[in-house]
Amino acid sequence: MISHLGSGGFGDVWKAQDKELARDVAVKFLALDKLAGPRSSAERSARVRERFARESLAAAKVDSSYVASIHDRYLSESPPFLVMEYVDGQPLAAYLRPTPLTLARTCRWSRQIAQGLAAAHDQNVVHRDVKPGNILIRETDSDVRIVDFGLSRFVDATETHTITGTPLYMSPERCRAEAGDARSDLYSLGCVMYEMVTGMPPFGDERADPIALARAHEERTPRPPGAQGVDIPEPLEELIMDLLAKDPLRRPENARTVVHAITSTEDLLDRRSGKAGPHRFGPAPLSYAQPSLRPAPDSGFGDRLSAAELAVRRLTREHGRDHHLVIAARMELAELTGDSGDPRGAATLYDRLGRDCAEWYGRAHPRTLDAFTEMARWIHDGSRGNP
Repeated sequence: MISHLGSGGFGDVWKAQDKELARDVAVKFLALDKLAGPRSSAERSARVRERFARESLAAAKVDSSYVASIHDRYLSESPPFLVMEYVDGQPLAAYLRPTPLTLARTCRWSRQIAQGLAAAHDQNVVHRDVKPGNILIRETDSDVRIVDFGLSRFVDATETHTITGTPLYMSPERCRAEAGDARSDLYSLGCVMYEMVTGMPPFGDERADPIALARAHEERTPRPPGAQGVDIPEPLEELIMDLLAKDPLRRPENARTVVHAITSTEDLLDRRSGKAGPHRFGPAPLSYAQPSLRPAPDSGFGDRLSAAELAVRRLTREHGRDHHLVIAARMELAELTGDSGDPRGAATLYDRLGRDCAEWYGRAHPRTLDAFTEMARWIHDGSRGNP
């Protein structure tokens, strides 16, 4: 074992080295005694192991670039454990709050999450705990990896009779302790996307009472992002609100239709990238037509923005956060974000850069003033509808 990565309801996760294949892996140990219940016995422990074997086998069949792979499992060990793909990166939660994500990031990562869910649902594997903490963003390519597939269903079936999930992102039916299905994952994805575009979950925060959160998911309709002053394409807002429907049958049919809808929004951003403004996107019908089974390609701006983000990360690793090359790369990323049709995102990136430069060089430094000037330009040009 190299290092301890974290602990949770399932047990401990460690980073380890696979010496035969010379690669890093993540080893997830199962908290068998906890999951077997307070009156654990050899018979109950055996049943837990059997369920673990079934669920891990199903999860290992999920084949997607956006789902962390299961390499192996060891059931006879005490405790049993999984050997999984090690993802070098941060959870999506590290990128969220207090400010929203840019539209390009929101669309790109949401589409990848939906593609990962589609691959899992094709194998009848439902996640049941889709949340920012279970979505990792790889450092090398800024792509998504979803982790812990199938384990929530396994815990649901243990002797503890625990319903797993995170109250901030739990579907109404899961809040009612129902098993849920693939559309329960889509509701949770809607919660995550809502937080991406607004900077906050649909209801409450981590300090909120779980019972109050469950009641909100079951009974309340969140305010649409646009009603909170968020500049968002209407098709994307409509998709998010459809994902958050209380009735599972009113949500999109499956994850592939979500991929298709997000891809359409990315195309819309490309087509209208030169027409910014509070209502620059205009009304557009949201298509839930069944898409091709092939992964959706990145939009033109999506590719360029991804490359710009990776350049910022590479230069930061090589030179440090306050190096002039990093500052220039961050300004280029902000400009690309604005040119993609997201002046709000450009203003946000320039604001963050301005605050950083003020801390490093002082508020009167030219780099600080340049960043805040560009921030004001994107705010002004966005309000005029002519970036």
